[in-house]
Amino acid sequence: MAKKAKKKVTGKAGTTSKKTRKVIAVKSMKAKKPAAKKPARKATRRSSADVAKLQKAVIKGLKAGKSAEALAAELGVSRPYIYVLKNKG
Repeated sequence: MAKKAKKKVTGKAGTTSKKTRKVIAVKSMKAKKPAAKKPARKATRRSSADVAKLQKAVIKGLKAGKSAEALAAELGVSRPYIYVLKNKG
């Protein structure tokens, strides 16, 4: 028994018009581009003195009842970094 040769599927063949024999539609097989990503921000390197100041400000702000979101906006850092600074000591 002979094996059948497999055909490569590259895209749907275009439908032809019966009157003119011209191709009416061809399905595009191009891959869609992924959504554009935001460019990565350059990581800021802080001195240990700056980190200590930020940590004191975070602890003081949280004890005063400010939210992490408000503190992050005030100090110019991300919200997850607020939690890192809080738990660092």
